[in-house]
Amino acid sequence: MGEVRLLLIGAGRMGLTHLRALRRSDAVDVVAAADPSDDALMAATEIDPALRTYPDLAAALAEPLDGVLIAAPSALHRRLVTECAERGLPILCEKPCGVSTADVDAAAQAAESAGVALQVGYWRRFVPELIQLREQLRGGRFGDLLMISCWQWDAAPPASGFGSTSGGIVIDMAVHEIDQIRWLTGSEPEPAHSLQAQGDDPDCATALLTLSGGAIALVSLGRHFSHGDCVWVELMGTEDHARVEVLWGDPGDSVFLAALRAQAEDFAQTIRNGGPGHGASGSDARRALELAESLSA
Repeated sequence: MGEVRLLLIGAGRMGLTHLRALRRSDAVDVVAAADPSDDALMAATEIDPALRTYPDLAAALAEPLDGVLIAAPSALHRRLVTECAERGLPILCEKPCGVSTADVDAAAQAAESAGVALQVGYWRRFVPELIQLREQLRGGRFGDLLMISCWQWDAAPPASGFGSTSGGIVIDMAVHEIDQIRWLTGSEPEPAHSLQAQGDDPDCATALLTLSGGAIALVSLGRHFSHGDCVWVELMGTEDHARVEVLWGDPGDSVFLAALRAQAEDFAQTIRNGGPGHGASGSDARRALELAESLSA
């Protein structure tokens, strides 16, 4: 079977990152992009000159497609998932699949009613070092888990206006850490305490959670870090300790792109073969948003 044909919906920063990642895939072909911005579509064709571009989503959905990749702003996820599901198209949607549990519930229901796959873009599930860490944790290397710390610190704040569509630092960033904690440990987190810097959309936030297995989880988020965009994880157990630098400045770009490519190829396998893939489901996305809402309240 040939490459799975995807439509990219949203050619902003994240959409262009997906496009760069998938240019090297033998399993996935992004055949078209839809975005109301001419500048965004021009940037997309600079990455892939063969890409067909559409300012109108309805026209783009008339393309012969096997699925869609939604990378539009989070506040649009619910509507876009619903529209694509109604067309019978499998959907890979960037996290968090909305900015509230109501959004993700509606999106998941639309996919279920249409009988199409919905995978949510928690790409860290496809990082080899984290997959190995998960296997070691489940295999008993660390003994009893005492604490897991998950850090996500960006080099600089996002562009002005991003906060109005992202849901703020906790909804936008902590959902990654929450999904990562659930996926790595197999335990269910519950909020214990959260603290944010002052302001409507602060540049720093920290949260403590308790895990169903008895351990503690720390989530640390920030937007001013001299090393660049960085993600790292630390585990403390009764038998061992580990620290994994998932992304660490510019060298982390290759890890990020490889994980996005692996995620899309897993989605392609789901389209070809049916059944669940290895990515996050709608219910996973709901739980991450539910906890993030609790932490930001």
